[in-house]
Amino acid sequence: MKFSFSGRHMEVGESLSNKAREACENLANKYGTEFIDVSIVMKKDNYLFHTDISVKSGSGNSYMVSNEADDPIVSFEGVMQRLDAQMRKKKSMNRGSNKKMPEMGDFGGPLFEKDESGDTRIIIAEILDGLLSMSVRDAAEKLNEKRPVFVFRNISNDAVNVVYTREDGNIGWIDYKDR
Repeated sequence: MKFSFSGRHMEVGESLSNKAREACENLANKYGTEFIDVSIVMKKDNYLFHTDISVKSGSGNSYMVSNEADDPIVSFEGVMQRLDAQMRKKKSMNRGSNKKMPEMGDFGGPLFEKDESGDTRIIIAEILDGLLSMSVRDAAEKLNEKRPVFVFRNISNDAVNVVYTREDGNIGWIDYKDR
């Protein structure tokens, strides 16, 4: 879990930071998920302490919650209660739905894998909201060093296609046709 707790116009003590990390781990365990990225920012504004938390979970959900109080501990505990309420609501919505939200392990592999050198790599699911419709040529122009693969909807046949940079430097094109 990537975790950060920072203060604006104040210093955050190690004990509060450790308490926050432990509370996040407990909340993730309670809902049977893992938190991939947690960012907490606490700022002091006059006499109020304002706490914001942003969480990305392994189930693909993101949460953003805020709370303010006249005490930093109360502000933090309030934000954790609100996060718990959001997660409980999301879980009950998923339970009532026929569609199951995919967990990272549902894609057929482990959450973590080891490569030949023994290093652990995390498998991260990338969920596409909508595919852009374009020609193969336009999609190939989107490729660069930071984006070696591009998924799009081919305007000529309305099928999902993939262009990618091959090891030999050429551009590969996968034209998926459901038969």
